[in-house]
Amino acid sequence: MGITISIYTRVYPTESVEKIKNAILTIFPDSQFSFSSDTLKGISHDISTFAKLLKEQRIRDTARGVLLGNLRGNVVEFRINKQVATVGKVSFSVGNVPLGDIKVVVEGENLAQVIDEIAPDTRQL
Repeated sequence: MGITISIYTRVYPTESVEKIKNAILTIFPDSQFSFSSDTLKGISHDISTFAKLLKEQRIRDTARGVLLGNLRGNVVEFRINKQVATVGKVSFSVGNVPLGDIKVVVEGENLAQVIDEIAPDTRQL
């Protein structure tokens, strides 16, 4: 699909960098990481596991709304709950999350088509 997924999260002193990496890897398994100061950064190019989780959790309509609502040209940005990600699930963050969240920025051509593929309008299925 020719996309780049940039992942950012703050790692608090009470958190394990490895646990957070593993949480991200359950959603974006090809992520490559760097850690600087208190921020973990990841880069991924595979959105298929994210799409699979949306389907398994039956949250494709919610995901579609979040993704289309945050689509700006060739970029879509959203946040997922860090704590929920540690158990291999996706939950979109709204507002301030006590333990922080994971910022995800997807860049690429034809993102509306990518969204249609990973979070199709289930009313048409």
